[in-house]
Amino acid sequence: MSAPAIRLTLVRHGEVAAAHHGTFYGGADVPLSEAGLAASLALADELLARTPDVVVTSPLVRARVLAERLAERAGCPIDIDPRLAELDRGDWTHRHRADIERSAPGAIARYIADPERHHAPGGESESTLSARVWAALDDAAERHAGRHVVAVCHGHVIRVAMRRVTGVDAAPSLESFVPYHGIVEAVWIRGGGGEIVAAPPAEIPEALRPPRRES
Repeated sequence: MSAPAIRLTLVRHGEVAAAHHGTFYGGADVPLSEAGLAASLALADELLARTPDVVVTSPLVRARVLAERLAERAGCPIDIDPRLAELDRGDWTHRHRADIERSAPGAIARYIADPERHHAPGGESESTLSARVWAALDDAAERHAGRHVVAVCHGHVIRVAMRRVTGVDAAPSLESFVPYHGIVEAVWIRGGGGEIVAAPPAEIPEALRPPRRES
């Protein structure tokens, strides 16, 4: 008997308020910008054409805005799952890269090289994040086998979901971050396996981008 599988659409939340651009806001419940809110509501309406059967979402408001609108318009159930919240950044929360570098020189480079061993102090490791995200999606596959599940969540949540399907290691996957409102179409199989059907062009997370040098 084959393992339960779902058609899975992973959607990243919209643009956050300008005060949080370039910071490690992670699991903090930061608001959308005005443009991000408007675009989230519009994207929810566009996603109706994909005929979701179930919507699952992070509890953070920047994801729930889109998820709740989509579920309401589609007339389908919604499941708020705390395991789909963004990576907890611990002591780095709300800080810019330059600020972290001043207090802990080389910390960001060490994290980029090995996000498991050199995660933010007090924050989640790569393996902890992966375990909870994979369990949440496996449970969705068990409950909704054969159906289309739309998961509205976050950049690192989507990144580690893609990691399990593709087998990419943690460090190189940091360059495979989806942009605001990025959509990944996948087949998710409970316990492992599946396929990435479509994904947007990858980018490096804003907070990890090296500062621009003045010309």
